[in-house]
Amino acid sequence: MSDLCRSNHILVLNDCKLDNSKANDFADFNTQLLIKNFDSGHIIYFIDLIREKGIKYTETQILNTIRENNISIVFFAPNGSNYELSIEFFKRLRDKSKVKTVLWVLDDELIFDVLTKYYAQVFDAVVTCDYYATFAYQKLNIPALYFFSSFSKKDFYPINMDKDIDVSFVGDRTKADRMEYITYLKTKDIKIVTYGNGSKNCFISKRDLPKIFSRSKINLNFTKIDKVKPFAWFLEDNTLTNIIRQNKGRPMELALTNSFCLSEYAPSLGYTFEIGKDIDVFYDKEDLLRKVHYYLKNDDLRVQMANNAYCKAITLYEADIFMPRLVEKLCGILDNHVYLKKEQIIYKDSIFKKNHLIRLTTMMVYQLSKFRFRPAFETFLNLFQYGFGIFCICFCKGIKLSLVKAFYRRM
Repeated sequence: MSDLCRSNHILVLNDCKLDNSKANDFADFNTQLLIKNFDSGHIIYFIDLIREKGIKYTETQILNTIRENNISIVFFAPNGSNYELSIEFFKRLRDKSKVKTVLWVLDDELIFDVLTKYYAQVFDAVVTCDYYATFAYQKLNIPALYFFSSFSKKDFYPINMDKDIDVSFVGDRTKADRMEYITYLKTKDIKIVTYGNGSKNCFISKRDLPKIFSRSKINLNFTKIDKVKPFAWFLEDNTLTNIIRQNKGRPMELALTNSFCLSEYAPSLGYTFEIGKDIDVFYDKEDLLRKVHYYLKNDDLRVQMANNAYCKAITLYEADIFMPRLVEKLCGILDNHVYLKKEQIIYKDSIFKKNHLIRLTTMMVYQLSKFRFRPAFETFLNLFQYGFGIFCICFCKGIKLSLVKAFYRRM
């Protein structure tokens, strides 16, 4: 821990607490890693609190936590649908509580244009997993740092095992066009084993991932953004996400286990690993098939590339090495950056307002479904903040979305 950060007490606002028996909670891992680099830290799962107690209660709890624990930096880590805590709240937080505020974003390739660029207006700095978004924030006069997924060598490590799997994929097969690629390889007699949603082998816990990676000669990674579905409803007006390629955390996990990664192309992947030396990429189904054949035949090259990626990951990107450096840079920005005077006006367009109201409507429906009438009524009153006309449109869409999501959950 640096002297610069030692005196800082932080508060991290995370979406919700995940059930680790059903999902690998990497957001929580990042939070604990972040807290480790400061004097002390607290976490509030704001969605869990809003669902149960309402928005005003949650805001009060945040303010009380700041005051009672001498918090100096607040980190807000939203998902794409997290419009519940208003931009105005964070502006008041920064101006009246005199804390520094940091926007911590893991999926900026998806949500920059629909959520985070609006919230960033009132934040002191941004840490983003989207390399190119750092420049977009800087255009808005907001300091931004690039953070790619960082993992611990205690969780991801090499295991000496027989390479009895030719090709493997761990993840959600139902996203984007992954199923097409996997089916295509199977029709070409490639022996591929898959794990996760849409696969017979189902969910793999974090502790078992290194075993699968180490058994596989080729580990696949896909980068296309998922198509708009009920659970990604906020992307409806941002159709350009259909051509975006997202830099995933999988290549870093694989590198730490000294396993070979063949990834679908993503523009920012080359800023972390050297393509053709550390990992390789494919551009379409035919290119994937060609490179699978090539690397299955060239064991020595595949092993050498995996080792190159491992050496780079373990010396530069491993969590206990990379995170302290990132925090040091961030503290330097917060302590020394000369800020332009912040605008008093908060800019929102129709896309943001629509998504904001739709999300509040779905939250109200959820609260009602749990018989939490007081929080639901409070949420309902917030639906009129942009006028009656847009309320009518978004309320109907929110009700419809709630019904569709309920149907999907029962499938």
